Amino acid sequence: MNRGAVVNFFTASLTSILLFCISSIFASLGLWVSVIAQSFVAVVWLFLAFFSLRNVRDAQFPDKSLFFVARDFLGVWIMGSAFLVSNGARRLLRRS
Repeated sequence: MNRGAVVNFFTASLTSILLFCISSIFASLGLWVSVIAQSFVAVVWLFLAFFSLRNVRDAQFPDKSLFFVARDFLGVWIMGSAFLVSNGARRLLRRS
C-alpha cells in the first residue's frame, strides 16, 4: 500500500468535508455566489478522493471493490495514527 495514496485520499476527503462546512456557513450568511463556488470546489476534491481510491484499486486490487480499498486505507491510516500517538507518548514519558 502506497502511503502517499492514503494521505492523498484522506487529505482530499477532509478538504471536501471542510469546504462543504464552509459552504453551509456562507449559505447561512446569504452569500450565494460563495456557496456555489465552495460547493463546486468541494465536489472537485471529492472526485479527487474517489479517483484516488479507484486508481489504487485498479493498480493493486483489480478484483476487489472500492469499499475494500477504502477499508484498507482506513486501516493504514489508523495504524499510522496509532504509531504517531505511541511515539509521542513514549517521548513524553522518556522526558519525565
